Amino acid sequence: MRLAVLVDRFPVLTETFVAEEVRALREQGHEVTIEAEAPGDGHGDARYRADDAPARRRTDLAWLAARHPLRCLADLAARPRWRRDEWVPSLRELAPVARRVHERGDEHLHGHFARGAALTALRLGRLLGLPYSVTAHAWDVFLAPANLREKLERAAVAFTVCEYNARHLREIAPGARLDVVVMGVDPERFRRARPLPRTRTVVAVGRLVEKKGFTVLADAVAGLDGVRLVIAGEGPQRPLLERPGVELLGARSPDEIRALLEEADVLAMPCVVAADGDRDSMPVVVKEAMAMELVVAASDEVGLPECVAPPWGRLVPPGDPEALAAAIEELLALSAEERAAAGAAGRAWVCEHADVRTESARVARAIADTGR
Repeated sequence: MRLAVLVDRFPVLTETFVAEEVRALREQGHEVTIEAEAPGDGHGDARYRADDAPARRRTDLAWLAARHPLRCLADLAARPRWRRDEWVPSLRELAPVARRVHERGDEHLHGHFARGAALTALRLGRLLGLPYSVTAHAWDVFLAPANLREKLERAAVAFTVCEYNARHLREIAPGARLDVVVMGVDPERFRRARPLPRTRTVVAVGRLVEKKGFTVLADAVAGLDGVRLVIAGEGPQRPLLERPGVELLGARSPDEIRALLEEADVLAMPCVVAADGDRDSMPVVVKEAMAMELVVAASDEVGLPECVAPPWGRLVPPGDPEALAAAIEELLALSAEERAAAGAAGRAWVCEHADVRTESARVARAIADTGR
């Protein structure tokens, strides 16, 4: 299959699952190209709309208009409707992408996140007569949905990353074909190289924003003797977390996150629903930690109950530092044998339910089925 994956920015440190899915699809023999609006945290293996010169845009717009005049007119007619919810790039800006897709012979368009990339997939699909799909994640569903029903229902197939999301999206877009596909991890890459430590180190990974619940975590750990709390990530809540007993590492690369998990005793993921409605879905780092045989203390919120369960995990009410502290202490108090058994069970769950190769193959099969 020749597949164009559309994203707003690439690469993004907090969205490594996009590159992992692309890598897995390529390993399975598919020809995958990433088309991004602009670079994210540096440049990556992508074609960037921001790099298309004005002359190229004019030339390719003329090519597109000559090839599909009625479809271009239909796109122009639909723009005021789409613009009520979100920014809509001009046809001139999309034309070079359309021409690259045509010249590569791409057979399917896939947008990650149901925002700009999904609208681009919908529009290019209409302009070129190609099917498209979209994966809806979290903020694009709960915080800033835009033209969401149309994007999902017009897609040949729509994906989301957990049943928690799916229940919400089925109400919004009852006419969509919606499949749940977990954002998986590579169990071979996330495999322990050393025995589990016993250092009372609790690690958290993610952007320093309200929905992660890291202020709740800092409150919880403040009452625990000898616990070292390390948080990797950056964001607006940093001033609230700059307190004694909390080590803030800032943003870290995927390799650095893996090394951090190797040194930890517990991963904490105390997600909450933020005041503005923003929330997580099923954070990838939880599955990375489980693959590394870490036990997990998490909140009973969003998609976390779908992957965190005894013996490898403990769930507590969101926003409850006392309950979170008790869960962390319980996990730290496990014997070496109990922790090893719990960690092995968590890794087994990842290998069965969240292997990036298996999950990306499900995406490919679903896309292929839509063309039959």
